[in-house]
Amino acid sequence: MIAFDGFLRVMALLAGVILLLLMVFTTMDVVMRYFFNSPFRGSLEATEFSMALIVFLGIAYCGWVGGHIGVELFEKFLERPSLRFVPVLVNLAGAALFAVIAWQMVEETRHAWTQISNMLRMPHWPFRMVVAFGSALYAIVLLIHAIRAARGVHLKTSEV
Repeated sequence: MIAFDGFLRVMALLAGVILLLLMVFTTMDVVMRYFFNSPFRGSLEATEFSMALIVFLGIAYCGWVGGHIGVELFEKFLERPSLRFVPVLVNLAGAALFAVIAWQMVEETRHAWTQISNMLRMPHWPFRMVVAFGSALYAIVLLIHAIRAARGVHLKTSEV
């Protein structure tokens, strides 16, 4: 699990670097647009592609450390022994959903392999494959959480 944790951290760090670069790029685009009347060509496409990378490179690590927002409305009720299976089912359902997202993204990429963006003429497939890869990793994280929940182990952010 230590290697998996390290790999997820590296992916999240990469997402953070991309976010930092996007911030610099957007700032420069605004400066060029308003002060020199010469914005960067394709800045909207670059931002869209960057956002896909940022989200799907970081989603698995965020789930791994318990960083996603959760509303615990029924926490008292779930402590009952008869309802301890609910977190297992929720994590399994999430894992199945993200596995389907990953699979569908790979299928969509196969059928639209030559699709490129309008302004930058960049291929879509590398970004779609990052979405598929990030979704698959998050499905694995949710599966691990389901197994831990079935064993009665609750993840604390300090454990990771």
